Amino acid sequence: MARAGWPSDEHFSVDDLLRETGATPRSLLGSAPDLRVREDDTGVGYRERLEQRAREAAAAQQRAGRRIRWVSALCGAVVVVGSLVIIAVTSESSPGRQAALAPDSLAPATTTPPASSRPSAASATPVPTVLRQTSSEAEATPTSTTAAPKTSQAPPPPVQSAACSVRYTVTDQWNNGFTAGVSVTNTGSQTLSPWTVTWTFTAGQRVTHSWNGDYSQSGSRVTMKAVSYNLTLAPGATVDIGFNGAFDRGNPPPTGFTLNGASCKTP
Repeated sequence: MARAGWPSDEHFSVDDLLRETGATPRSLLGSAPDLRVREDDTGVGYRERLEQRAREAAAAQQRAGRRIRWVSALCGAVVVVGSLVIIAVTSESSPGRQAALAPDSLAPATTTPPASSRPSAASATPVPTVLRQTSSEAEATPTSTTAAPKTSQAPPPPVQSAACSVRYTVTDQWNNGFTAGVSVTNTGSQTLSPWTVTWTFTAGQRVTHSWNGDYSQSGSRVTMKAVSYNLTLAPGATVDIGFNGAFDRGNPPPTGFTLNGASCKTP
């Protein structure tokens, strides 16, 4: 019998066929004949061939595993890069991105004004030019010995006429202190906002506390200014100022009352 794939002139036995196919022979009489084992299937050489085939199969599997891991990593990198590109393109073309950009109509503060709004050369203010006079020119030009006429000094503004009336009252007094009130009436025709009242002590008195007015004192001169709730003094209106004071040499009434610089009448 010829084996498939072998030359037609080569024959093999039933034992060879059973060995090649791995079939188990059965005997009609109930006992299996002994199979002859080829020398190629036993010994050290057969074992080495099996180990070599196992090593080759393992190496092939490792190579295939490395290829699969490399391809997987490359595909993952391509997916990540593609996602980033898509996100960048989408963000650049999105309406929110375009709206965030400054429109052309909003020019920065340093934008050069149009030609129509620039001042023309004729309307520009001329810059005076200072010429230095050389020594020769100074010597050639005779100096005038005539003195320039003196300009008369403007007279000081006249003191405003009385436009207020004042009533000063000491309501309480003790050894070295007192409480007083100043009633100021606007007798003019103009509304004063804010207003300021001044007077002069004649015996060295000192203001220590005030109400309905914010006081300051320089020497014997006292200045009382309006506060936030009574800034306006209309014509015919009266403001009542109160204060506590101290004295050392008596407590005569003050003099020189003024309202916003205008003298006030006192009874």
